[in-house]
Amino acid sequence: MKIKTKAFVFIQFFSLGVIGPYLAVYLYQKDYSGAQIGLLLGTMPIVMVVSQPLWSYLSDIWNSRRNLLMVGSLGVAIAAVGLGQAGNFGLTFFFALLFAGMRAPIAPISTAIILDYLEDIDSPDDFSRIRLWGSVSFGLSSLLLGSLFLDQILVYFTWFIFGLYIILAGLSLLLPERQRVFTYSGINGIQIITENPKFVIYLLASIFVGGTMGVYNNFQAIFLQSLGAAPWLVGLTVSLQAFLEVPMMLAIPFMLNRFSMRWILLAGGIVLPIRWLLYVFIQQPGWVIPTQLMHGVGVVSFMVVGVLFTDILIPAKWRATGQGVYGTAMNGIGTGLGVYLAGYFFEWFGIRSVWQINVLLGLIGLGLLIWAVRRTGNPQK
Repeated sequence: MKIKTKAFVFIQFFSLGVIGPYLAVYLYQKDYSGAQIGLLLGTMPIVMVVSQPLWSYLSDIWNSRRNLLMVGSLGVAIAAVGLGQAGNFGLTFFFALLFAGMRAPIAPISTAIILDYLEDIDSPDDFSRIRLWGSVSFGLSSLLLGSLFLDQILVYFTWFIFGLYIILAGLSLLLPERQRVFTYSGINGIQIITENPKFVIYLLASIFVGGTMGVYNNFQAIFLQSLGAAPWLVGLTVSLQAFLEVPMMLAIPFMLNRFSMRWILLAGGIVLPIRWLLYVFIQQPGWVIPTQLMHGVGVVSFMVVGVLFTDILIPAKWRATGQGVYGTAMNGIGTGLGVYLAGYFFEWFGIRSVWQINVLLGLIGLGLLIWAVRRTGNPQK
């Protein structure tokens, strides 16, 4: 079964390596303005604010996660075709919203499935070893698209996405359903927020941290192009961050035995604003490459340890809902906030100004993160 979960994670993050770094480039080459790109990329994660927790909640109370994953994957494939065929901004906006809404359940529900499975086989520390396949595939796909297809992105981009999500829909049916069946009544899932102040503060921190990652994912390729980077260098730089995550993923079980989750999270919260500050001053594309190691620290902190941190704050009964709320804060509200701001600043002041916004967002996130982990009594947390 681990092979099936690894295969799902591999294809899931292969698609993210296509979408994350290059969707803004695709829209830019369709001659949309910076403000329009900011509106599109900022609204898409806002759609997740409603749809992701709802999908996740339904997957908990219906005990039917695989079917919802399949529906979401097929929906993304259809929306990708529409996005590619849209001939004006209005249609592009519509299909972008559909794309975001159908993509919303995939990350939190698949994470909940993996965590359930690892709990059933008594191997919770193996999450990072499964997640590392996502880093490998993200690196491969971003390198492939950036190096070989960037000049033809208008031709291939949406068809790549269509094919990947069709494969993902098939793989979703091979994943395990959770063995334990819980009883639900009313809307008791809201208690994971109303009765959990530590989780609420952590979510607030995640919004600002996620905002910086959203800006980075959507504007790094444009930034590199503005510095005169060749397509192969764009692909190499974007993909390198993912390959650097792999040894960090392998080291997570060892690190968790030596350090508490709070210190690993703080390490990620500290290095990210430093990285954005470096971007403000970088003038040559080659200097971006050394900063990718810092990004790897941040991604591992919030996308692996942050997931585990969320899991220990949330009852197992509401695992998918909790991951959905965390994903909404990090990748929905946070990404929306960051990309909206970055899109308008890009339009008004140029690409370098988006990193100044990122420094500010990152420092606010770090302050909230310090507050959140200080309020956590369990040293493991």
